[in-house]
Amino acid sequence: MSVSVLESISVVLFNRLKLLVDQTTYNTNVCEVIWPTRLGAEWTPKHLQIVLTQGEEEGLDDLSYPGNPPSVARRQTFNIRCHVMTNEQDAAAVETIINTFAADIVKVVCTEANWYQFGGLSINAEWLPKEDVPSDGGADGVNVPIAIIYRTSEGDPYTVRA
Repeated sequence: MSVSVLESISVVLFNRLKLLVDQTTYNTNVCEVIWPTRLGAEWTPKHLQIVLTQGEEEGLDDLSYPGNPPSVARRQTFNIRCHVMTNEQDAAAVETIINTFAADIVKVVCTEANWYQFGGLSINAEWLPKEDVPSDGGADGVNVPIAIIYRTSEGDPYTVRA
């Protein structure tokens, strides 16, 4: 079965985030990285958990090229939600944990040279402003969105175009 360019980019991003699980290189030791199913029934929020979801996609006419077939550029946002559920005895401020978590997300995704190309699948990527997630009785956390720009053939989302 063929995998679309967008799905391939998702896999690369997911695998990079998984490098934070059970490691000693980064400051945040993530418990798990999940890609929820449609109903999301198989997981519950945990301390130092990452939930990866796709956000909005938009077409980019300025980066599309004419040709036969033409190439179409798209900008896909991914939401990297970081859950923080500290206990009452934790001495560290929750903001400190959240800031460190968000910094480690950026660092692990950007570790490779030409990180923004996601293995030759995209033409650019940019970090969007972080979005705080207030607890309201549940998990605190932060969303660290990333927008990835990629190109495919107009009628073939399985073919990468430069």
